[in-house]
Amino acid sequence: MKTATSDRGAFLYAAGLQQLSPALEGGRPRLAGHGDTAGRCGWEAFFAAVDRARLTLVFDPEDPSATALVPAEEGRALEPRRSLAEGLERARRFARALRGTPPAGSS
Repeated sequence: MKTATSDRGAFLYAAGLQQLSPALEGGRPRLAGHGDTAGRCGWEAFFAAVDRARLTLVFDPEDPSATALVPAEEGRALEPRRSLAEGLERARRFARALRGTPPAGSS
């Protein structure tokens, strides 16, 4: 199932899953396939270009050919929707981490 995300961890996951590397072509970010060395760059430069261009990643773990960088507006319809309970739990985890409190269940 196709999904869209601007989460950098998801970018790295999708790229690793498909053996893609960050690249810049004329200042525009792209994901380069195995053996394609033209314009390769580091992730920091890649993400800076993604942010400037306001792009999001659309990918489907079941269909590697569906991976693409698209304008954020186009990807919004594919972004997963979270429930209020999930949002609150994420906020609680963030607050615990900010305070330096160990995660629940750790010793």
